[in-house]
Amino acid sequence: MPDTKYDAVIVGGGHHATIIGCYLARAGLKTAMFERWHECGGGACGEELPLPGFIQNVCAHFTRFYTHPAYADFNLRDFGLVYKFPEYNEAWIYPDGKYMMGKAVFNVVDPITGRGEFNDANAQQVVDQVRNISVKDAGTCEEILNRFKAGWRNAFGQYRYTGPDEWGADDPLEALTKDPKFGMDPKYNHMTIAEIAKDLFESPELQTFYMRAHQTSNGLMPCDKPGFYWHIHVLGLVLSVESAAIVIGGTHSISHALLRAFQKEGGEFFVLSEVEQVLVKNGKASGIRLTNGTEIEAGIVISDLNIEQTLDMIGEQNVPTGLWGKAQKLKEAPTKLEDTGYERTQIFWGNVALVDAPVYPQNPDLGMVPRLYFGPADPEYFFSGRYQQERWTQGIANQLYLLVAPDVQWDPTRAPKGRFAALVEEFTCPWRRFSEREWMRMKREIAVRFVNEWGKYAPNVNKDNFIEAYITTPDDVVNRNKTMPQGGWGALDADASRLGRLRPFPEISNYRMPVKDYYLASSAAHSAHGIGRGSGYNCYKAIAKDYNLSYRPWETRAF
Repeated sequence: MPDTKYDAVIVGGGHHATIIGCYLARAGLKTAMFERWHECGGGACGEELPLPGFIQNVCAHFTRFYTHPAYADFNLRDFGLVYKFPEYNEAWIYPDGKYMMGKAVFNVVDPITGRGEFNDANAQQVVDQVRNISVKDAGTCEEILNRFKAGWRNAFGQYRYTGPDEWGADDPLEALTKDPKFGMDPKYNHMTIAEIAKDLFESPELQTFYMRAHQTSNGLMPCDKPGFYWHIHVLGLVLSVESAAIVIGGTHSISHALLRAFQKEGGEFFVLSEVEQVLVKNGKASGIRLTNGTEIEAGIVISDLNIEQTLDMIGEQNVPTGLWGKAQKLKEAPTKLEDTGYERTQIFWGNVALVDAPVYPQNPDLGMVPRLYFGPADPEYFFSGRYQQERWTQGIANQLYLLVAPDVQWDPTRAPKGRFAALVEEFTCPWRRFSEREWMRMKREIAVRFVNEWGKYAPNVNKDNFIEAYITTPDDVVNRNKTMPQGGWGALDADASRLGRLRPFPEISNYRMPVKDYYLASSAAHSAHGIGRGSGYNCYKAIAKDYNLSYRPWETRAF
């Protein structure tokens, strides 16, 4: 049973809760987190699927948590968080047999710390791969990689792990526009994904790759504006800037390591303990009430929920009218394709188990690429809106752009000995577009379609090699996680109008909520969704500033 009083309590035990909990406890605060589910970690989770002996990440899969400050601050490797770093990062196979396969440009040179260094030979390999497709695009990509080396990579990290309170007039990415040699053209902060793809690349292959990689990162469509943050992030994926990283045991190993560190620091966590209300007294958060009626006093309350739930917890009477209305509007489900402001990360997310690993006749090394895309170089399919239209009307597009991630090639814990498994993904539409019965039908049908499509590129992926598949749908997401009401993994839309100082809303982008001593530490905060983002870390920075806490590890490093 929890005590009746803590220095700090965290509402929700999601990924960012497990991060900020470690920092609060180390700072000397008596800290507890309360989670409605039977385990903590939120999207950093894993299950035995599609069959016993196989491990599937049912939400987050692509993680580089070794780059997060918490990895070193709490020696998470000692708590079981171990990464392996493949040679390759991203690749694309086109139907005509052409392919592009990149080695990590900043490849990891120290597997213990995850420290990476710019590798000139790997950078040249990426450029040469592009040159096989387009000489002009090869020159563009070479220039982009030089800019990553000169400052983009550092600015991106600074943006992610510092909050608006720490920025000047420009955020770290906006500041790149002031660098005359290696900076960023300011026009890219205002262009749509489609406009950027056309402006930056001439080849259909690179245009298509750029647009599909946005889907993987943020769910944004070609008509959306990504801003500098997602633009740089996606260029880093297309050009294999960072080392891919395979977490041994699945994504839930991150949660387990953080919880072990949290407990070592004296923190407490309680599962099957849903918070009903954040208590407010004299304009300040004073504690929480659980659904069983238990009240717990606290000097600081932190929410790891979406922004709608975060404000609901304190009630309309404690939120300025305009802000309350904006948050309530987020609850409106999109009904038309042209609706804006909805969260876009809905996905068919599956694990396919095979007897034998796939074999790609184009190049055997393609089987050792952690992020392998398939699909035609058809940018017009994206530009025209057909890709999105078909997803909204049918649940999935007629022309598939699959992504396969064969982590078992580096992590034998993912499958029984002698067997193969991989994540296979393709995007869909908001949950409310279809009934539960329809999502169940698609769950079964799409598994077959995924395998058939995969087999076009790896002929041994066929019914004789197939064991089983489990496809997670938006309906599964809604039933599992109340913070994701539209069935996506992002919880809040993240186009340029909802990033940085605008996220979740301009009035509360500094992690401080409308009542004093109440904070936001979830993917709804400025650095957006994804494992390894900075929300929990940056929220702790705000609390450390407000309460003059002495534990400030960022003061001895860049951020």
